[in-house]
Amino acid sequence: MKKIALYLSLVMLPAFAASDLTKKLDDLSIPKDHVTPILSKAQLESVNSRYSSLRNRHELTLLGSNNFNADSHIDTKQAGATYRYHINSSWSLGFRYTEYENTLSAAGEKLVDSQDILPDTDYAVKSTDLFINFNTVYGKLRLTDKTVVYFDHYLALGYGDIALASGETQIYTIDTGLSFWFGKHFSSRVGVKNELYVQQKINGNDNTHNVMGYLEFGYLFGEGNRI
Repeated sequence: MKKIALYLSLVMLPAFAASDLTKKLDDLSIPKDHVTPILSKAQLESVNSRYSSLRNRHELTLLGSNNFNADSHIDTKQAGATYRYHINSSWSLGFRYTEYENTLSAAGEKLVDSQDILPDTDYAVKSTDLFINFNTVYGKLRLTDKTVVYFDHYLALGYGDIALASGETQIYTIDTGLSFWFGKHFSSRVGVKNELYVQQKINGNDNTHNVMGYLEFGYLFGEGNRI
């Protein structure tokens, strides 16, 4: 009789142990329609937010640009400064001041040297414009195991005045590009600015579309703590 009892206990022991282990695993499981209890909802949102907040911050940048589709007789470069007020992480308002440097291209110099004729170009001298900026996509790039750069893709629309050789006129601007954030205070941008305005030439007015590729480097004021 004792042998039978011992035999039954040896047979049933693994079954009881497996049942107890299954119960413990079930207690640790998480329903598919629930978030892991390790992170609260507020903590989960904080993990997904940007590293440095842009809300209610001011930014100053310096820019340099070159014309991609310049007049065949004129090469144009720009230098300027931009102020931005960041309403939040998506929207900002800005003011930009730009000065233009115009030089004769190889074709323009050849025209002057061979025919003593100056190109019929109503070149730009300086411009100012106000613009509104919207950040469409936010992300990050991992450069090394310990270095991450955060970025935004942006679109901007602007309106202002441009001083030409013939006088002042209105200018419309459309910008797009990528802004990069280094730490909490430093920024840079790589973008393309489309300038639309009307030139006055000998043969009449001419609608001008300049495509300026530019680089910006700037500084953000304020702490920009994580949310």
